[in-house]
Amino acid sequence: MNKIIAKKNLNPTVTLMEVEAPLIAKKAQPGQFIILRVDENGERIPLTVADYDREKGTITIIFQIVGATTEKLNHLKEGEYIHDFVGPLGTPSHLDGLKKVAVVGGGVGCAIAYPVAKKLHELGAEVHSVVGFRNKDLVILEDEFKAASDKYVMMTDDGSYGEKGLVTDALKKLIEEGNLYDEVIAIGPVVMMKFVSKLTKEYGIKTVVSMNPIMIDGTGMCGGCRLTVGGKTKFACVDGPDFDGHEVDFDEALNRGSMYRDFERHAYEEACNLFKKEVE
Repeated sequence: MNKIIAKKNLNPTVTLMEVEAPLIAKKAQPGQFIILRVDENGERIPLTVADYDREKGTITIIFQIVGATTEKLNHLKEGEYIHDFVGPLGTPSHLDGLKKVAVVGGGVGCAIAYPVAKKLHELGAEVHSVVGFRNKDLVILEDEFKAASDKYVMMTDDGSYGEKGLVTDALKKLIEEGNLYDEVIAIGPVVMMKFVSKLTKEYGIKTVVSMNPIMIDGTGMCGGCRLTVGGKTKFACVDGPDFDGHEVDFDEALNRGSMYRDFERHAYEEACNLFKKEVE
């Protein structure tokens, strides 16, 4: 069991937790993830390592409350324990040797993009961060991104903060201003990564995306996280989560990702009703 050291609400639906996990903190790298269970009867869910502190022996996770498990996780308090917390899993992001990179984050995907931007900054690369949210109230990790970026561009769908528009609008502007990127790293909703990859393909810029499909065991055995990349079947948990954005079959990923939406919504509503009854 792993103790919750700190908990913070980043916005109405996104929560940050710092969890005591010294063995994972010792090995974790940007791009990797953990799998947790809230209690012994809970489902296994993957969450990306948003940060780590090797000296304190802690791992930071950031999650959006979208289903039953994240609802249950969000009800845990500082000092309480997560039943299972396993990792680090997945292949670390390949960042060595990059000199100039555009890191594109969308929504809660910024929690995954931030450690990548931070590591690139530590390695001495020039980092241009483009982040996008639906509106001002959903913005997360702004100060952290600014500290890790040579250029920082904030986009919101409704124009309530930063510039109005999509992350692809900002990225296209940066490219056409003459910025020559060794690589673009896009992390966020699948549809966002699809259109970032479509844009960069026009300019011949290598693009890496982080895929987070349905996952169960995290070892490649269950096959739940399979993707088609370059016409071949890959497993996000062991082959990724990073893949060449120009080779990912995003339409297939979108279809598979929506298969259990109704079930997840029903489970979430049941969990909410359970907590309401406990309060009453």
